[in-house]
Amino acid sequence: MKKAFALGALGLLCGTGSAMAQSNVTIYGVLDTYMAYTNATGKGKVVSMDGGGYQANRIGFRGTEDLGGGLRANFQLENGFLSDSGGMADSTRLFNRQSWIGLAGSLGEVRAGRQNAPGFLMIARLDAFAGATFASFLNNVSAYTPRYDNMLGYISPNMSGFKVQAYIGLGEQTAPRNGLNSYMLGGEYESGPLYLGISSSLQNSANDNQSIKSTFAGGAYDYGMGKVFLGYYRGNNLGAVAATNVAGAYYGAYSISANYRLTTQATLGAGYGWAKDSSGASRDARQFSLIGTYDLSKRTMLYSTYAHLSNKNGATFSLSGAGPITKNVPTAGGTVNGVQVGVRHLF
Repeated sequence: MKKAFALGALGLLCGTGSAMAQSNVTIYGVLDTYMAYTNATGKGKVVSMDGGGYQANRIGFRGTEDLGGGLRANFQLENGFLSDSGGMADSTRLFNRQSWIGLAGSLGEVRAGRQNAPGFLMIARLDAFAGATFASFLNNVSAYTPRYDNMLGYISPNMSGFKVQAYIGLGEQTAPRNGLNSYMLGGEYESGPLYLGISSSLQNSANDNQSIKSTFAGGAYDYGMGKVFLGYYRGNNLGAVAATNVAGAYYGAYSISANYRLTTQATLGAGYGWAKDSSGASRDARQFSLIGTYDLSKRTMLYSTYAHLSNKNGATFSLSGAGPITKNVPTAGGTVNGVQVGVRHLF
C-alpha cells in the first residue's frame, strides 16, 4: 500500500506571510516471484524459483514539492532486489534502477541523474506479455540498455495525445571526449483505444569508434474485449558488448500478439515472434508464446506463461524474465521450452 508522508505544511515563513511549499514522499514497490521449468537443447531440464517474472522487484521513493507558480520539484530513488533470496540486484549500487531529481512545469519536465531509457518503458506496451516474462519474444532477443547514468532528460507535456522524451547521458571521458556518451529519443501517441510509440537509443563505445544502437517501435489497439499488439526491435548489439559488434550487422525482431479478457479479472493471450540476422550468418530465431493472468485484487495478480523458442544456424537466444534471469541457454542453434507460474504484488 502506498504511504504518503507529509514533509511540509502551510504556514508563515520567517514572519513574511509567505506559505511554505507543500511536499510529500511516496514509498512504492513490486514483489514478484515465480516458479519456472525450462528444457533446453544440450542442457536438459531446470526447475527454479526466481524473482521478477512479470515485473522486476523494486522498492522506491518518489517525491514532489510544489514550488508555486506551477513549478514543482520532483525526485525518484529506486532499488532493485531479488525476492527469492533477498539479495541486491546490483551489489555495487544502492539505487541501481533510478536516482534522479528534476523540475516540472507547464512546458514539461527536466531531470538529472540515473534514469530509465524510453525503450525500457515502451517495450512493456508493445506485446501481450508486458515486454517481459518468458513469453515476450521482444524481451528475449533484444540486447538494449534499460537505463543510463549521468542523464539529462526532457519529458514534454501531453500535447493532444502526443508526448516526446529526449535524453543525453554523459560518458565523462577525458579522451576521447564523446566516449560512452549516450543519446535517446522517444515519441508516443495515445488517443482512446490506440497507442503508438517509437524510441531509439545510441551509446558510443569507450574509444568512440563505434556505437551501440537500439530501436523499438509498434503499438496496441484495445478492441473492447482485449488488445492487439504489434512490436518491432532493431539493434546492432549482437554480442551484448560493443567489442563483439559487427559493423553494419543488425538483428530485426518482429512480434504480433493479442489478449482477450475472459472476465474482469482473467485474461488469456498468445503471440508469435521472429528475428532475422543481417550479418549474413542467418542466426535467426522464432517463438510461440501463451500467457494467462488473474487479478486477485487491484494490487495482486497471478500469472502463468508458456514459451517455445527455436534458434537457427548457431543463434543462442533463450528465455528471460523481467529481472532478467536466464538460467537455461540452449546449445547453438537449439530450442528451449519454458513455463512460469508466479504472483506479482504492487505496494
